[in-house]
Amino acid sequence: MTKKTITLSIFMVATIGSMAFAQVKIGNRPETVHPRAMLQVENNTKGIMLPNVEKHTQLPHYNPSQPDLYENKPEDNGLIFYSKEIKDVVKYDGYRWIAATEKSIKNYKNLSILGSGSADVTVANVLGITGRPTLQFQILNDFERNNVNNLGLAVNTDGEITIPSDGFYRINPSVKSSNAGGLSVGNAATIISLQALYVNASGDGWQKIHENSFLLYGLLVTAGSSNSINSFSTTKFLKAGDKIRLRGGIQADTGLNVGAGVTFKMSDKDTFLYIEKLN
Repeated sequence: MTKKTITLSIFMVATIGSMAFAQVKIGNRPETVHPRAMLQVENNTKGIMLPNVEKHTQLPHYNPSQPDLYENKPEDNGLIFYSKEIKDVVKYDGYRWIAATEKSIKNYKNLSILGSGSADVTVANVLGITGRPTLQFQILNDFERNNVNNLGLAVNTDGEITIPSDGFYRINPSVKSSNAGGLSVGNAATIISLQALYVNASGDGWQKIHENSFLLYGLLVTAGSSNSINSFSTTKFLKAGDKIRLRGGIQADTGLNVGAGVTFKMSDKDTFLYIEKLN
């Protein structure tokens, strides 16, 4: 009995060892395997059933305390499941679960999304006079906040962003702000202004590309109000070496404003600068 057991064990080890270097075919024509396939499934009536979950909370690495709901596990990049919740195959890119038809943000080579780790910026309006400081964005490469710099943009200490190559660019700023309080009889508006300094311009300074206002419906005394988001999208042809910057401020839209102000929430996840090269 002992001899038979030893013989069988040796046979099983030898068989498993040979299978580790073999190609495997399941289904029709098992004798014909694609030369580049380690595992091939071929059948006209049966498919493959992937592991599935009822909802996204059952997917591996789910953590509601994370900004994107999932832990970062780069070593698990490539895992796939079927989600009954969205009725689609989902894949894990090392940071979050996305639909199989969706590209990971890391793969969009013509895209940069700049975030900010700067302190909040408060701007006051005194009798219609206000400054417009440059809002500081940085290259964070923070996948939790979808911050990437696949375009290779350069940002200096003044918050000025240098364009690396000629082309059409879609630029979408988003800035979260809150009313900083003050006396406002009528309406005030937050302003974000996108400006450009063209590399080949002769003697010209910063020029406005696009400006957007967001009304803060104030009446008499405002002591602070709920948050708001000022955003817009514009497309502009820019050349290599051109610089862009974003400035923020507040102005009276109607009536009189004395000391009314706005605070730009720079480190908030809803404050970002989306820049996409279209060609």
